[in-house]
Amino acid sequence: MNELKKTFLYSDMDGTLLTGAKLVTQKNIDQINRFVSLGGQFSVATGRSEVIAAPFLSKLPVTRPAIVYNGSAVYDFDKKAFLHREEVPADLVHLCVKTAMEVYPKVCAEVYTNGMIELLNKDCVMDHYIPRENQPYCYASLDSFGFCMKLLMYGENEELHKVERAIYEVTGGKGFQSTFSAPYYFEILPEGVSKASALSWIFEHTDVEPAQTAAIGDFYNDVQMLSLASLSAAPASSPEDVKTQVNFVVSDNEHDAVGDFIDRFLIV
Repeated sequence: MNELKKTFLYSDMDGTLLTGAKLVTQKNIDQINRFVSLGGQFSVATGRSEVIAAPFLSKLPVTRPAIVYNGSAVYDFDKKAFLHREEVPADLVHLCVKTAMEVYPKVCAEVYTNGMIELLNKDCVMDHYIPRENQPYCYASLDSFGFCMKLLMYGENEELHKVERAIYEVTGGKGFQSTFSAPYYFEILPEGVSKASALSWIFEHTDVEPAQTAAIGDFYNDVQMLSLASLSAAPASSPEDVKTQVNFVVSDNEHDAVGDFIDRFLIV
């Protein structure tokens, strides 16, 4: 029949839309285009900035506002403009980075600001995705960083958990939201911010309808968004406790997870 079960689809990128080699498979491209050709609307929900996400979306029809910076911003790729932004306060960034460097001197502390990554620890272990993907970055000091939409800590998982505990001790866990978006990424976001909060903003300010929205994602930073959508899926490669939170488990991200979701569950 080729009729849509849901009109809107939001997809996580890393671990979901992208393979481990950071590629969008041909089946994902074909099925997303098929979904849109039948009247569907597609977008992404990612921890990436708009600049870092854009190269991976060049072959895809992104037809509705995107969630970037793990929910700190909503971005229109057609207009090349932010529709909504939230900020991690500068004094909180300063305190968190200072604390992190005391606990883990090699931590890579990254301020995400308008597409640029500002590295605040010149002695850090370099985030391997920065050179691998040619991500734009520069070094900044604790006194000179820009508007912070998210603060990312990169390093060894065990060390990052020490950083997390230390930050919660000095802050009391107040004034921010935190999440692990990957085992090697600990993120600090503005208070109350998540992919779900950004999706709620989109529901309130655009034509995207909650009852007509599907979402797919693979990790803990996706769970609230998946719960907010009226139909949800996770790749088979997701952690087990993420898979228990969704309606459907689909192929892993190496085998067309998004395309499989569309083909089996969004088009009837």
